[in-house]
Amino acid sequence: MQADHAADLGVGADHVWAMGAPWDDQVVRQGGRLMGLGDNGVIPTDESFGGNIMESDSGGHTGFFDESSLSIRNQAAVIAGQYDKVQLE
Repeated sequence: MQADHAADLGVGADHVWAMGAPWDDQVVRQGGRLMGLGDNGVIPTDESFGGNIMESDSGGHTGFFDESSLSIRNQAAVIAGQYDKVQLE
């Protein structure tokens, strides 16, 4: 993200949505650092980032799009602007 906080993105923190996966989040965190996207290790699913963290039932990022999963339902609710239907962590 090259940002330490959702508010740094200029869209309002309430419009920043993130979803994580247990093991994959460590890959994202370290991969971002190694690719020059920041050395602080902050990723959008960190509470300190300040966005909305959606609940996921996936063990990895590839499962975010599994049919009938909580992950895909949460994403669909955000896309449709039905924020009250999103299950947050």
